[in-house]
Amino acid sequence: MSLPTVVPAASPTPAPRRPAKVWTRVAGLAVAAALVLTGCGGTAASGSDGEGKSEKKTSSAAFPVSIKHAHGTTEIPEKPKRVIAVSWMSLDVVAALGTVPVGVDEQWGGDKDGYNPWFRTQVEKLGGELPEILNYGDAGEMDFEQILSLDPDLIIGLYSGISDVDYKRLSEIAPTLPYLEKPFDGGTWQNMTRTIGKALGESDKAEALVTDVEGQLATVAKENPQFKGKTFAYGVALTPGSTEVGMYVPYDPRVRLLTEMGFENTPSMKVITDTVKGTNWYGGVSLEKLDTVEADVFVAWANDPKEIGYSLKDPLFKRWAPIKTKNYAFVKDATLGMATSGPTVLSIPWAMERYVPMLVDAVAGKGTPAS
Repeated sequence: MSLPTVVPAASPTPAPRRPAKVWTRVAGLAVAAALVLTGCGGTAASGSDGEGKSEKKTSSAAFPVSIKHAHGTTEIPEKPKRVIAVSWMSLDVVAALGTVPVGVDEQWGGDKDGYNPWFRTQVEKLGGELPEILNYGDAGEMDFEQILSLDPDLIIGLYSGISDVDYKRLSEIAPTLPYLEKPFDGGTWQNMTRTIGKALGESDKAEALVTDVEGQLATVAKENPQFKGKTFAYGVALTPGSTEVGMYVPYDPRVRLLTEMGFENTPSMKVITDTVKGTNWYGGVSLEKLDTVEADVFVAWANDPKEIGYSLKDPLFKRWAPIKTKNYAFVKDATLGMATSGPTVLSIPWAMERYVPMLVDAVAGKGTPAS
C-alpha cells in the first residue's frame, strides 16, 4: 500500500540551534527535550484529573479506551501489542510498562545503533528484540511505508509535533496518540506515564512507576538540603558568534526536573519568557543583559565540550554572577543530556548518580571544568 507524502511536522531542536546530525533526520524531536508556549486547545486524557491520573485498570479490563488530545479523540479497542513510539520519552514509558516497541525514533545521545542505555537495558530485561529505527526524509517527513510495514496497533507521540495532516495519515494505519495539548509538550513525566499506562491498559503499573521515581527524587532532595531554595536558570553553552544565551521556559522537562530536586526557578523568568519567539520553548537573553537574570546556579547543556571553554572565556558571560562564582553545571555528555532533557521513569534513575554530583559541585561553587 502506497501512502502519499505529507507536509512534515515542525522539527524542533533541543536548544536555539541544531545539536547533532540526528536532529536533521528526526521530525518531532527536541532537546531537549521540548515545548511551545501557546496551546492547541486539547484536553487531558479521558477519565483523568488535571494531573492526568487515570482510573486504575489493567490489561483487557481497561478496554476499550478513549483518550482526548489536540487532534481529536483516539479510540483503542483492545490492549496494544505492536506499538510504535515517535519522538522522545514515549518509548521509555512503553518499555517500562512491559511492552517492547516495534519502531522508535533514533535517540539523541544513543549508542551506535541509536538506543539509550536505559532503554536497551529494559528491552533486554523483557527478553525482547530491539525495535526498528524509524526513517525520516531530508525535510523531516515520516516514512509512512516503513510505519505501515511494522503493522502497529498503536502509534504514540506524546512528545512530538505530529501535525493534523500527519495525524490523519497515521490514523489510517493504526490508532494514533499525539500530543495532548501542545506540540512537543508531553506534560509532566508523571502525566505522560499515566496517559501511556491508560493506553496500554497498565494504569496500576504506571502509577507504581510514578510513585517509585517520585520517591527517588524526593530522596535526592532530602539528601541534598543545599538544593532547597537555590534559584537556577537552565540554558545552553555559547558557540562562536553568540550574542545571547538560550534559556528554557518553566514547563520544559529539564527545568521541571530540577524543581523536583528542590531547586527554584529564577525569579527573573519573565526576562526569559519575554524573549520567546513564536512557538519556541526557550528564549534568548542578550549577553549584555545577563545581569537582569537572577540565579544562584546556572545549568546548561553543551553540544560539544569545547563550547564550555568558549563560554567561560567570553568576557560578558564570565561576568554574570553564577559564572563568576563558579556556580554552574554544564552537561557535556550527550547521553546524560538526553536523560535529563527528556526525563522518564527509566532515564531519571539512570541519570541521578551522574547528574546529582554535578549539581552538588555547582551549588558549592566548583563548576564543571571545560575538559
